Amino acid sequence: MRFYTVILLSLLFQTSIRGDTVLVTLYAMDLEATSLSLGLVVASTALFPMFFASYAGRLSDRTGYRMPIAIGMLGTGAALLIPFLFHGSLIALIAAQLLFGLFQIFTIVSIQNLVGAYSTEDSRSKSFAAYTLAVSVANLIGPLLTGFAIDHLGYSVTFLILAAFSVIPAVFFLKLAMPVLAEKKSGMKAEQKGGFTELLMQPSLRKTFITSGIILTGVGLYEFYFPIYGKTLGLSASVIGIIISCNATAFILSRLFMPFLTAKMKEERVLGVCLTISAVAFFLIPLNGDPFYLMAVSFLMGLGLGLCQPLSMTMAYNHSPIGRTGEVLGIRLTVNKAVQFLIPIVFGSVGSLLGFFPIFWSNAVLLGCSGVTLFEQKLNKHSA
Repeated sequence: MRFYTVILLSLLFQTSIRGDTVLVTLYAMDLEATSLSLGLVVASTALFPMFFASYAGRLSDRTGYRMPIAIGMLGTGAALLIPFLFHGSLIALIAAQLLFGLFQIFTIVSIQNLVGAYSTEDSRSKSFAAYTLAVSVANLIGPLLTGFAIDHLGYSVTFLILAAFSVIPAVFFLKLAMPVLAEKKSGMKAEQKGGFTELLMQPSLRKTFITSGIILTGVGLYEFYFPIYGKTLGLSASVIGIIISCNATAFILSRLFMPFLTAKMKEERVLGVCLTISAVAFFLIPLNGDPFYLMAVSFLMGLGLGLCQPLSMTMAYNHSPIGRTGEVLGIRLTVNKAVQFLIPIVFGSVGSLLGFFPIFWSNAVLLGCSGVTLFEQKLNKHSA
């Protein structure tokens, strides 16, 4: 019962996180931010997590889960109040996103560590599937709620609504009983030898980190560029929210079928298929601006990317040394946030010069090549 309470509270918090992605992009465009400024606004969310995700994981390993989760949620809510209080200021928006990213990483890493702690090795895939399913539902609710709130209530009130979705779960987490830390539960001292670098050098973990970075490149480009692309097509915030929610719906469906797929196929083959489907979707996006066409392509992309994140979380947790699961999950998120930080800055300027076709198609090539590589690894194992 406690596990599902954690999942429900995570859903509420993630609604705030996912809504912020759409809200900040559209709000910055409403403030007439340049392409570079828009890239800086979106990238600022990932700056502090890029440096502090590993530390946040170590903190949850050593001090427990409750305080990092609650403090992160309260801080995230406070950050969302800054644009509400200082409406119309691009500098205030950037400052808010810097704090938003800093606080939310403590919550995200600690919740992922908590989900792993509530499960056994045999049930861990299902536990992370349940967690990422909640994230997918938030992906559906967040953009949809944000789009309609912007159109009907304005940007300032929307920031206030998302702040409430962040703060309310914190109150419940302060009262929720937590499981014993893995180190204490096993009676073994945490394996600290080698530190950060030693973890990166482990082949199984390194493969997980690289795969996760590739996945997040696709997710990050879609989350950053699609609202901008939709805006240039003349679509309203509500329609953009609906299209993005189609992507989230596909995430939900794919994760519902995750146990069946992983039972029938090895993880490498599942990842290869998912990356290939995503590559096709990225190729198709800029070919037609019709909203119904974009809904279908967005749904296809969600089917492709939906399983990748829970699989990478499960592999990262299972390959972690005793007492360092949070740190490993934090390193995984460091890779993810580095990708999220670089994409808006690098591709924001490129997109303003070359347009949307090269951006979407270059990512299609990256995802497609990654999928082919996984298939080749599978074939090599069979031929060996």
